Amino acid sequence: MTSPKSQCSKCGKEFSIQNLMRCARCKSALYCSNACQKSDWHSHKSTCKPPAPKKGPSQSQQPTEPVIGIRIACNADRDEGAQIFTPTSQVGLPIIVYRHHQDNPLTMIGDAGLDNQIATYLMIEPSTGFASAGWTKGGVVGTVTVVRQDRQPLTKEAIETLGSYATFILDLYGEGFGTPARQLTPAGFRRFCTEYKEEKLLNGKARFNNMPIPL
Repeated sequence: MTSPKSQCSKCGKEFSIQNLMRCARCKSALYCSNACQKSDWHSHKSTCKPPAPKKGPSQSQQPTEPVIGIRIACNADRDEGAQIFTPTSQVGLPIIVYRHHQDNPLTMIGDAGLDNQIATYLMIEPSTGFASAGWTKGGVVGTVTVVRQDRQPLTKEAIETLGSYATFILDLYGEGFGTPARQLTPAGFRRFCTEYKEEKLLNGKARFNNMPIPL
């Protein structure tokens, strides 16, 4: 049985669908190679938009109370004017990170516009200093939504503090201290959050005044 065919969006050559790579962002443009995808980006980016989200469970299946989370925009969405941190309601501290696009990050075409270092840092495994391959491969993360697993509201100040804590831990690894065991405790995390909040208030960031400690 012959597999269906389609054309590369850049060079126009015809290939079997299974041999073409799909644009990770819009899911509609097809390419025969990374070179064609990169070459076509200048003209494709004006029409490259994420597809509409799929319908979720019926209303009767969803929890009655929404969970307030934070959407972290990827580079491409920021270039189009999206704020980095945006409060959002998601139905359905540890945190849960939901990647908006559903393609396999290990096989999809990388796109610099889908880089999202903040989200990658949130997925760092503290005991090793690394995130899994699906979060570290360039150009595959995209925009994400982050919620608290305990369903409590997540604020922009809290997610900024979490991201700064992850950066702090990575810096300790980079300075050759090995696993920073003293910092990887509830007490160490609380100490960091307290100091970070105090620093922000001293710098005139009054919005941190209402951030509870511990988060």
